[in-house]
Amino acid sequence: MEEQVSLKEQKVPPVFLDKALSLLSAARPRQWTKNLIIFGPVIFAAKLSDISAVFAAFLCVIAFCMTSSAIYLFNDVLDREQDRIHPRKSKRAIASGKISVALALTTALFLVVGGFAIAMTIRPSVALFVLVYTAIMLTYGLYLKHIVLIDVMTVASGFVIRAVAGGLAAVAPASGWFLLCASFGSLFLALEKRRHELSTLSQSANQHRAVLDHYSTELIDRVQGIVVPGLLTCYIFYSFQSYHGQWMMLTVPFVFYGIVRYQILSMQEVLTGTPEEVLLRDRPTQVTILLWLLTSIGVLYRIIPDGAQHIISWLDSISIMH
Repeated sequence: MEEQVSLKEQKVPPVFLDKALSLLSAARPRQWTKNLIIFGPVIFAAKLSDISAVFAAFLCVIAFCMTSSAIYLFNDVLDREQDRIHPRKSKRAIASGKISVALALTTALFLVVGGFAIAMTIRPSVALFVLVYTAIMLTYGLYLKHIVLIDVMTVASGFVIRAVAGGLAAVAPASGWFLLCASFGSLFLALEKRRHELSTLSQSANQHRAVLDHYSTELIDRVQGIVVPGLLTCYIFYSFQSYHGQWMMLTVPFVFYGIVRYQILSMQEVLTGTPEEVLLRDRPTQVTILLWLLTSIGVLYRIIPDGAQHIISWLDSISIMH
């Protein structure tokens, strides 16, 4: 009798709360950081002071967060057997059986419809890109992820779609150079993820993801020999051809360091399984991104150019006085 009373006194979390937390984990909120690229066109068009543009971009981020989470749920349903082989992915909610396939798919459908509805409130053209993103990512989960190189190119296309949608939402169209930077940058991250999977899974890599049978560190190094110079070259041209070209070149060292830092982490075989993990846990990367962002804003809003001009004028006036 006393044992029954003690059991009643224990605070057992409700089943629905446990399911909700499992669903939230399966939606991968850490991956939502990828959608911050939507703010890129707003920042580089110097529209941060435009409340309507920032709010539209914010709504666009929410729409893509919901849609991307739906895709993650759908892919986890498809990959649940393979994920059970992976040392980390086997703990995911669907692979471990914490949430059912039916619940995952129902939630995914709700998120897709919700994301599309939010996008429609911004602009129909934004909603169109949400649909295009959904279609491409579903095709990736069903077919394209099994084709070597096409798989990483498809992942990279998701970043480009986000950037274009962000420009449409804020009425600040992204330039071709910016989209090329997004393409090469996302290709770089996708290739590093494949490298991490190869090193982590070793002999069982192809059982987790069949396409890994066609990858090798040598192939990844050769492809990155094209991607990394392409990324740096495109960013340099993008910076130089911007309205404050010569001043925007100040941001190039931060981009260079960020790429090299990511490769250092890759060589050490830490953190590069997912970009958001690096962003959330690696302090040098966080500082680099912050400095790049502050420098970019300082240039675009003429804080740095005007400040430098004032300092030069002040120094020249001292020289003349003496």
